Amino acid sequence: MRPMAQGMAMLFLDFDGVLHPAFCPDEEHFCRRPLFESVMRRFPDVRIVISSSWRRIYAIDYLRSRFSRDIAERIVGTTQLWVPDESLNRLQEIVAYIERKGLEHAAWLALDDSAFEFPTHCANLLLCDSRVGLTDERAEVLAQRLAILDGA
Repeated sequence: MRPMAQGMAMLFLDFDGVLHPAFCPDEEHFCRRPLFESVMRRFPDVRIVISSSWRRIYAIDYLRSRFSRDIAERIVGTTQLWVPDESLNRLQEIVAYIERKGLEHAAWLALDDSAFEFPTHCANLLLCDSRVGLTDERAEVLAQRLAILDGA
């Protein structure tokens, strides 16, 4: 794995509506995780930053524990809360994380279900349908986007 540096590739990961359908019962939480992890294993140098609202409630160690060990080791942090109820909040949190870490030239992608958190046609957003989360089709698009991002 590459050290965290300017040329790295990062994935900003949402949970609700991505790793499981939004508003699903607790027992369905992370039901799309195996599909997500199978894609991520194809790109071992891509680092993961949690941008999910879960970061407001749970410590990073707990968030990592929800993943297989090899994927958990690639979770390098969480975004910090920006300004509640401000437009494009998720994007602002991501940009603030990148700037705080001095990674302005890093390639990044957000895997999220909240289009309203990003500008229209945001090139860095891969949108999931919140009703189902990550699907096989979106997972293949994720792999294509990561291949470009990672320089594979």
